Amino acid sequence: MNSDRQTAEHRNISSELINNIPSVTMNRTALVIGNSDYKLMPLSNPKNDATDIAAKLKSLGFQVILATDKNKKEVKKLIRKFGQSLQKRGGVGLFFYAGHGLQIDGKNYLIPTDFNVSAAYEVSDASIDVGLVTGAMEEAKNPLNIIVLDACRDNPFPRKSRSSSRGLARIKSASGTIIAYSTGPGNVAADGNGRNSPYTQYLLQFMGAQGLTIEQVFKRVRVSVENSTEGKQLPWETSSLRGDFYFKPGKVQSTTVAAYSPPPMPRPQPAPVIVKPKPADTKSTHARKLSIFTNPDDSDITILNSDIKYSRGVKLEPGDYRIEISKVGYISKKKWITIDKHNIDIQITLRRDYYEQ
Repeated sequence: MNSDRQTAEHRNISSELINNIPSVTMNRTALVIGNSDYKLMPLSNPKNDATDIAAKLKSLGFQVILATDKNKKEVKKLIRKFGQSLQKRGGVGLFFYAGHGLQIDGKNYLIPTDFNVSAAYEVSDASIDVGLVTGAMEEAKNPLNIIVLDACRDNPFPRKSRSSSRGLARIKSASGTIIAYSTGPGNVAADGNGRNSPYTQYLLQFMGAQGLTIEQVFKRVRVSVENSTEGKQLPWETSSLRGDFYFKPGKVQSTTVAAYSPPPMPRPQPAPVIVKPKPADTKSTHARKLSIFTNPDDSDITILNSDIKYSRGVKLEPGDYRIEISKVGYISKKKWITIDKHNIDIQITLRRDYYEQ
């Protein structure tokens, strides 16, 4: 009897979706996971991303399961709990994951904090197949599911096999499902310099906009991320939704949509003419000292737009200097440093490049 009643409720909700009726009474259930504390390549933002997304979803009527920095066993337990809750409650299911992710032979894996492998064939045992999430949702037979993967950040898996690829592979979405990726297939998304990743930053901004369909939300996120990263990161989605879904139903606010216009992509500019600064006169009263402290300590430092050889405390005339910090086995960094009225001391840390191992 309970099963028949639950099936009938699901059918009623499906009818609402097909007829594009934004129901505010539908149950909404979400599992939000953010993993930052990795042994190989820790990330700054996923824990913040998950915490902030969970808070936003709660404000939009979702019953949220929030988890951060979880190992494989804990993540699998959470997915099982989420699936059971979704099966019981019906309505809308949402899964959000922020952290490391990779693909092996076209299959996508989410990386737990205890991930530690030395070969590609070990990945499936040490990580979480995204199919576990989609399977739990399909088993629940609820009418609408949303999967958001901000999980294409730098691959922590040493590239010792051709089967290991950067980014995530495309997932075929089941009927009534939309899958959103923070960047395109095979590409890597930015972790971000602020509190949130670029993708989550704009998802938080537009998710709560009144009167936007879910497709409109992701479109605005895509445009904003593409522009903020200067075209380096392009979010995308696959969808088989049969009707409209609104995170925040209601009349479209003029400040939400009518006034929204995507910022234009920057036009190609002529290559700048780089003038090499002149070496500083040791007797000059304008020269200032530049001291760069690196981690690792023995990193190579080069002034790219000058013949001046860098040494700690080198004196430079006022101007703009293009600096490169590099070391074998690490990801190089380049940045502009402006010498003005004061001596400059800066600290730069390089990240391991596990693809070169």
